[in-house]
Amino acid sequence: MFRHTLLRLKPPQLAAEYPINLEALGLSPHETVQQSAQRGSTPNAAQNFTFSKTAERFARRANIGHPFALRILPGQKSKEFPIRISVCPRQTFSFYHLKYLGPFDHPLIDKMIDHYMKEKRSKPLWCYVHGFSATDGSNAVVRQTSERTVRAALFKALNGAGYDSHGKSLDGSKQDLQGTIRVTIIEPKAIMKKLDFGRLVDYLAGFVPVMVPRLSGPNQRPLHGHSGKRHRKSDLDSAVKSEEDRQ
Repeated sequence: MFRHTLLRLKPPQLAAEYPINLEALGLSPHETVQQSAQRGSTPNAAQNFTFSKTAERFARRANIGHPFALRILPGQKSKEFPIRISVCPRQTFSFYHLKYLGPFDHPLIDKMIDHYMKEKRSKPLWCYVHGFSATDGSNAVVRQTSERTVRAALFKALNGAGYDSHGKSLDGSKQDLQGTIRVTIIEPKAIMKKLDFGRLVDYLAGFVPVMVPRLSGPNQRPLHGHSGKRHRKSDLDSAVKSEEDRQ
């Protein structure tokens, strides 16, 4: 009798034709990844996300944006590399950290604020590489390995263009990059199965000239002089002091 009761309480199954993998990526059943690029690069669930009051106040004072502000770069149609590159001229929170930022204050919210304060002080350019297993069912080991590999390739591509991994000019002749780069790995298994690291670096390097103008806006500090740098430091110090007063 107990067994029959369990069978009756079995949860309903999704229709076989409904692509749950696309839904997890924030795409409709009939929408491709390329079509999604026209409206951003963050899943629908994240776009409807609401910051807690503490996180919202800190984000406003430190000028840190939501991940939905990232925009996918055009021209990404390579079947060899199932990744999507998106950028934002503002520094944005990591998609992985949203669970700590709202809608109610998380016990680790103070640690998150401290983390982003340190990042803000030392890194003008924030680079995220996020692997998702919704499309190919890759496990955590494959996903994390693909993230490390793509991150290394991204940094090497930036180095080849004259920037370090934080967006700073290697020889001081260029304007520092500021903002956010996020590389989303749609199929971690495919990336690792037939990986040619050199070709991956070349592929990412091809997008660096497209990224640079988007990450070198008018809010950047000038090449000569330090007025912009002092202004940014003043704004950050104000945010730091406000958070310290709150605590």
